[in-house]
Amino acid sequence: MAGIVGRREISMKHASVIRATRILVIEDNGSDVFLLERALKKQDLRFELVHLLNGGEALAFIRRQGVYRDAEIPNLILVDLNLSKYTGEDILHEIHSASHLGGVPVCVWSSSRSRRDEALLKDLGVSQFITKPSGLNQFMEIGKTIKDLLADPRAA
Repeated sequence: MAGIVGRREISMKHASVIRATRILVIEDNGSDVFLLERALKKQDLRFELVHLLNGGEALAFIRRQGVYRDAEIPNLILVDLNLSKYTGEDILHEIHSASHLGGVPVCVWSSSRSRRDEALLKDLGVSQFITKPSGLNQFMEIGKTIKDLLADPRAA
């Protein structure tokens, strides 16, 4: 958008630019990512999903290796505990030790929840644990949980 003052054009394109929230999703199930995207859209969030399919890709991203060397730091990291190649636990340990990700809230989602997982997640500074629901309506509620976490990561 540009305004005209006299005969000079003034650029206004950066005046109202609002950056999208970048969410890193480490998940090997494409259907879950599709449903997550729908749930976030239902919340009217302006977001960008960065989807990594396995633990190997996630480690490269966290370590800033290869194609991820200059990747932007996400506003939120969502990790599935049951991944191929490396486990969600491996990924969480790596995130926990990565200084450049220190202020980024980490949310874990999984289809199961055990006492061992809960203790581990506390030790690794995980902000939120989401149990993946089996029904579509419950899955859509994940969008609100994530929206609330993004609004105030300390309240999780």
